[in-house]
Amino acid sequence: MRTETPILAVRGLTTELATEIGWCRVVDDVSFVLYPGEVLGLVGESGCGKTMTALSILGLVPQPQARVTAGEVLFEGRDLLRLPERELRRVRGKEIAMIFQEPMTSLNPVFTVGDQIAETLRVHEGLSRRAARARALELLRLVGIPAPEERLDCYPHELSGGMRQRVTIAMALSCSPKVLLADEPTTALDVTIQAQILDLLERLQAELGLAVILITHDLGVVAEFARRVLVMYAGRIVEEGPVADIFAEPLHPYTQGLLASLPDPRAEIVRLEPIPGNVPVPGEIRRGCRFAPRCRFARSGCRDADPPLFRRDARAVACIRSPLAGAPGPGAEAAEATAPVMP
Repeated sequence: MRTETPILAVRGLTTELATEIGWCRVVDDVSFVLYPGEVLGLVGESGCGKTMTALSILGLVPQPQARVTAGEVLFEGRDLLRLPERELRRVRGKEIAMIFQEPMTSLNPVFTVGDQIAETLRVHEGLSRRAARARALELLRLVGIPAPEERLDCYPHELSGGMRQRVTIAMALSCSPKVLLADEPTTALDVTIQAQILDLLERLQAELGLAVILITHDLGVVAEFARRVLVMYAGRIVEEGPVADIFAEPLHPYTQGLLASLPDPRAEIVRLEPIPGNVPVPGEIRRGCRFAPRCRFARSGCRDADPPLFRRDARAVACIRSPLAGAPGPGAEAAEATAPVMP
């Protein structure tokens, strides 16, 4: 276990979304820490609450449709959830930055990319127009944009998807943040460009010493880039631990299912084991373990109460059938509960 002080500590974060049946929790009592210079993966299926967690941290949940109702987000000792909006704006973009999933929704189509990067620098760093433009050019070079002098005056629609994503990375890094939230930064890109963007993020993270939360549904990306991972399901963290340990011995049935759905490049015949069903939508969550309706190991006790995170050393899992919960004991039942869900 690490003994240094976390740069970001999220405790009991709860966010609700307005639905036809009332307010429903989409982020439910989420807690984790991020250490300086660490890359932390946050994985799960679409709709599990990953993006809403990131938006809640930065105070960007869409209002009045959503609201943060409980918890703390401590950044260097300051609770971001209780900062006045004016002070939060100083933190947002300067000390904590975010890369959004689709750059066309985060870039303004009526301004050049150079103007958009320069505006961030003028607002947060107080640079003159000329100095901000010069720094924007340096940033485009830093993220590998070809012919940056020409691209500086391009509009977003004039750039490829990979170049637009590089521009958003340049904007995020423009004020030298301490924490970077990367929300599915490669989802909308083809495989070759995905690899280039991940290589770029890995290089910049190492050079700049950033602490990164990498939000993704791709376990392959997590294995390559992160050192510790949180597995999220239906708004809650269900497993936590070092990437190597979780890949070697997943403890939660949901994590086992995610890993079983990955193709084995060594196999002559690839068989994938899908997880039956879908992530429950807000309002459909019932009493008990949220994964129980899709879990082949579920028993009656799994539907009695929502299990807490059982912790031991660097591992944590929200499953009453896990060894970390103190049950089951050794024997066939324990083997069944912890064995990876394999074809």
